[in-house]
Amino acid sequence: MIESLNTGIQVAESSLNLIDKVIDKIGKYKQIKKDTTTFLRLLYLEVLKNIEILNVIDFKAYKSLPANDPNIKSLMKLLETSISEAVFYKEDDTKNADLYEKLRKQGQVKNKERKLVKLEDGQERLVKGKFIYENVLQAISFVVVKIDLLRELSELKNEELEIIKPMKIDTRLLNINQRLLMIKSSLDKMSEVKEMAR
Repeated sequence: MIESLNTGIQVAESSLNLIDKVIDKIGKYKQIKKDTTTFLRLLYLEVLKNIEILNVIDFKAYKSLPANDPNIKSLMKLLETSISEAVFYKEDDTKNADLYEKLRKQGQVKNKERKLVKLEDGQERLVKGKFIYENVLQAISFVVVKIDLLRELSELKNEELEIIKPMKIDTRLLNINQRLLMIKSSLDKMSEVKEMAR
């Protein structure tokens, strides 16, 4: 009885700590988002870091791995999305129309190896063309959702994975990478980032 009570207390404390961290994070990023230049540069650095990590990964080695394989778990620890997530924090008091206008610009996502997927009618569909057009916000949303999903799945136990459909992790990583490359390409052209573009 005491053990379950202690476990309950630990879970409650962990939940409160998580809530405090999320609130602090939102407050910090609301401040940063007020300055379009700072925010775009931080976003650019996060995108570059993720691209660099994915550049040293052999996607094919991930093809047949289960979602909770230690290699996937390690990779998910390296990929970051905190700045990208901050784009979507609602904030009536700190609206930055300039930032959203810049991130609404269209970009071209190359269909490398013809494995790009796009959401249509709630289902992922394989894209047949050489590229697809998305705006930067759509690409950021795609990256955040896909990385967060892989991160969460990597923490599941084997028996919990039994209800998950078979996944092609290599294809998912390729799709994340292609969106990151499009985001980078779009940010490269923005005056706030141009001088640090590479």
